[in-house]
Amino acid sequence: MDEILPPEPPVIALSAYERNGEPFSLAPQYAAAVCQAGGLPVLFPPQCPEARIILSRCDALVLTGGGDISPEFYRATCDESVYMVHPDRDAAEIALAREAIARRIPVLGICRGLQIINVALGGDLLQDLPKNIGTRICHRNNDGDPIMHEVIVLPDTLLGSIVRRETLEISSWHHQAIANMAPSLRINAIAEDGVIEAVDMPDNPDIFAVQWHPEHTAAGDPHQQALFNWLVKRAERRIVRTIERQENKS
Repeated sequence: MDEILPPEPPVIALSAYERNGEPFSLAPQYAAAVCQAGGLPVLFPPQCPEARIILSRCDALVLTGGGDISPEFYRATCDESVYMVHPDRDAAEIALAREAIARRIPVLGICRGLQIINVALGGDLLQDLPKNIGTRICHRNNDGDPIMHEVIVLPDTLLGSIVRRETLEISSWHHQAIANMAPSLRINAIAEDGVIEAVDMPDNPDIFAVQWHPEHTAAGDPHQQALFNWLVKRAERRIVRTIERQENKS
């Protein structure tokens, strides 16, 4: 039986950020990967706090990378290493994550996006990996450039079903990570130093997040592009289910 597709491409909301002094920006690789997956990317600025309105007009959400989350949102003292903090964006994206989870809208969290999901659900963060974990693996070069390293994909996980591999070579660009994981989340991948690299939500199959940047290498790596393909497929299924429910009511 052929898979039923929605009449139009799903609209995928991408959280934007302040970048190089610009108040509304996003690296183009995010939108390119969504387009490659068959979605229609739409950017919204960090000044948008209306989670209900944004989510009522899109079919899935990508919580993108960016600066550190203010420790006030997970009740911690701010470490001196914390930088690029924008509490307004933090508050807006935490609200978006909670609303999307409640409404079962598909979400892909990327780097900071994984951290937002964890904080939104009650977890907290390691504020400086070299200080908290050590330097066995470099998750980000001192010059700010991304670095490639390997992650271990745990068996019987959502990530494993998407990429069908036991390890992945990923593009890493972060100095924070999950400390105490929210109880509703499940680990999907780890780095060799124990850093949590991917999570899902067993009670909600539409929520998935990675600590790395799949958009960096998606154009040349089908395993990274597969994460965006997964998101768009989940969005398509949600649209079809909505149409079927409406038809059954009529």
